[in-house]
Amino acid sequence: MAEYNNNIVHSPIELKGLSKYISLVIHRGVERAIWVFCELGIADLMASYQAPITASKLSKLNGNNWNAEFLYRLLRVIADADIITELKTDSENSNKYDHPEETIRFQLTEDGLLLTSSHFSKARDLIRFELNPTGENTNVYFPSLIKFGYENGTGFEQTFGCKVFDYLQKEENKEFANIFDNAMVTYSSHTASSMVSVIDFTRFHKLVDIAGGLGTLLSSILEKNQNLQGILFDLAHVIENAKMTNPNEFQRRQIEPNRYDFIVGDMFKSQTIPPGDAYILKHIIDSWDDEKSIEILKSIRDANKSQIEKTTTVFIIETIILSNDKDNLEAHAMDLVMLSETGAKGRTLAEYISLLNQSGYEMKQLYRANSLCSIIEAVTTTQNCDC
Repeated sequence: MAEYNNNIVHSPIELKGLSKYISLVIHRGVERAIWVFCELGIADLMASYQAPITASKLSKLNGNNWNAEFLYRLLRVIADADIITELKTDSENSNKYDHPEETIRFQLTEDGLLLTSSHFSKARDLIRFELNPTGENTNVYFPSLIKFGYENGTGFEQTFGCKVFDYLQKEENKEFANIFDNAMVTYSSHTASSMVSVIDFTRFHKLVDIAGGLGTLLSSILEKNQNLQGILFDLAHVIENAKMTNPNEFQRRQIEPNRYDFIVGDMFKSQTIPPGDAYILKHIIDSWDDEKSIEILKSIRDANKSQIEKTTTVFIIETIILSNDKDNLEAHAMDLVMLSETGAKGRTLAEYISLLNQSGYEMKQLYRANSLCSIIEAVTTTQNCDC
């Protein structure tokens, strides 16, 4: 954390008294500005210009006719967030304050480059998805959820009239679904290096990433484990998106084509799940209630029944609520997101162990990857019988 300075606006969680709430409001304004910056693709425009640029010039790129003054005022906030930087004028006597939109130039910082559409992190779509005002409308129903539970459905259901995963599969929401898939890439990128460093994958031959999105996490693991085979498993529209990305996540990491495969299926239907030595479930279980979570785990177990006794490993990657942990902020915050959007929840380690035991698994180990995720390793033993 940066050195404390009373002259700057700090995160609300650092502050006490009224300053906490004033800071909260100001940061909400910054969030809105960053969402607009991403929604308009301004990082793409600035990157393509390849030189520092004024708001006036920026407002005219690609045939646009934006309001240059308003754009300048937006860029000032984005500069405060260190996503772009304001270049100082040569002279203190400059007339930059007369028409700053025409005289002050801006350029992307390293953090700003992450918000270009072509950046592998897909951070732009993370912001477009998580800070989308339409999605924020679900929060209107949060007081109702506290008062009445799910009598009228989740916040998402009350906003859009259907469950979130049904919404993503509708043809008219294809663009939004693509933004969602890309947002999940950002979380995978954040997790990948930690998971690769703490888990020994050399003991496995075939690794299956269940609902693995575009394959960011799986490709990272294959890159570091040359003898490992990988299968990206997801719904048809997601697999199509993963294949059509050019280059796809595996090609980008130069993984040999014979080491990975794309398989379409449904994690609730065991007959569609390919057999494997190990499975990844990244931010899957926390999106479903207990009944559905057990169903998913049992589907993986059933997919691996064979004539001989077989042991299968699952890695559950979640923001687990850890007892006596000083920093559960991320886990607690994500729990409320799940409460409102999917009707699921963040869970304590004990609750995950209970789900595993009910599904026929035994927990083997807990790994702490970073503040956003922990990893549970669990195993199940099956054979081709009614067990």
